[in-house]
Amino acid sequence: MDNRNKIRKSVTAAVAALLLVIPVLEGCEKRPPVTEKPGSAAPLVKPPTQEVEAAAQEAAPEEGYIYQPGDRRDPFVPLIVSTKKTGTKGEGTGRLGTLESYDISEFALLAIAKKGEKNYALLITPDNRSFSVSKGTIIGLNKGRVEEITGSKVILVEYSKDFRGDTRPKHITLELKER
Repeated sequence: MDNRNKIRKSVTAAVAALLLVIPVLEGCEKRPPVTEKPGSAAPLVKPPTQEVEAAAQEAAPEEGYIYQPGDRRDPFVPLIVSTKKTGTKGEGTGRLGTLESYDISEFALLAIAKKGEKNYALLITPDNRSFSVSKGTIIGLNKGRVEEITGSKVILVEYSKDFRGDTRPKHITLELKER
């Protein structure tokens, strides 16, 4: 029995050695050396044949997934869409603390000044911040404009949509308070 184990171990070791040596010997076949033309730095490589290219294109699997919507919605469109319009470049975007973050009715007229031919008005907000405005200044949540500044009042125009969807102007007058 002891003799059989020795033979079995030696056969197993020989088979393992052959399995390790065969791949090494497989890569060691003799090939003729690649000859280079004088003056060319790169070795000559044959371009692949059309048959090889066609086989490679057929074998290449398609990557990715193509969405076919049918009657389903687009998964990349959000379910909740904001209806609030954002300001364009050059206009205020209604940021907190600006003239466009308050309703026109919340402003109070504090003073009117004249420089040359141009009138300026000083408006104050409910949180006691003051803003200087002139004709054409955008003011209010609905993008109203200062239409006219006289010696004692400021006339503002705000455009809003009515129940039918028609745009209508709304004139608002802020007057100086007598002290």
